[in-house]
Amino acid sequence: MKKVIFLLFSSSVCFVQAQFLDEYPKNQDFYEGGIVNFYKEAHEYLSSNKFKECDAEEIYQPRIIVTKDSNVKLVKDNDTAYIAKNKCAYNLAIEVIKNLKHWKPAEVKGGKVGAVTEFIFYPKDLLSQYKEGYNPNAFILPAQYPDGMKKFNEDFHDNFMALFFDYHINGDINLEFYISTEGKIINSRIYPVIDNRDFNVDFLRTLSRIKKTWKPALYSHIPIKQRIAFPMKFSMNFNER
Repeated sequence: MKKVIFLLFSSSVCFVQAQFLDEYPKNQDFYEGGIVNFYKEAHEYLSSNKFKECDAEEIYQPRIIVTKDSNVKLVKDNDTAYIAKNKCAYNLAIEVIKNLKHWKPAEVKGGKVGAVTEFIFYPKDLLSQYKEGYNPNAFILPAQYPDGMKKFNEDFHDNFMALFFDYHINGDINLEFYISTEGKIINSRIYPVIDNRDFNVDFLRTLSRIKKTWKPALYSHIPIKQRIAFPMKFSMNFNER
């Protein structure tokens, strides 16, 4: 049985000495055979070992690193209240992470490299309701900003243009944040990290000014957290890509 390593990330998960990508490159999967095969093997493991099904409202979203050697590390989740509310789903997710074997690292220029990913873990759909070809992404309704993403982009632009101008920052950067199950922006960060403490503080403070409450993402009818990440190009003529 594999031992799961818990890794606590700071606000700067980036391509650093450990050589982890912040996310998998487009069209790459974290598991051999793709996401459908991952859930098939998760179902087979849980069923063959006769794990008890959780309450129908329990769901969890593990965040993991698949290393270049195809080992898996669990990123520590500091939301203890959310874990407690979904303890059964959390425990089953840990069992699956420990015992499945076909994790797949990312590939960059022909070489293997570790990468961060996450997935939906809804025990009911992996046990009594499992169907061949199951892919939870088909059942997700994304989080919605009031008046739509176009309005969010406008609000973001209006709040950040002065900041970009003041710091004279140019180049590519990524913004990441989560929409909580209550529709709030949480766990926001920028990467690669900009080596300017004042800028980072002001960036996160400015983001906090966008206080509108989102409609949280739903898995079927259950509110879930959703990661939102998008690339930007910083220049005196700010553009979202």
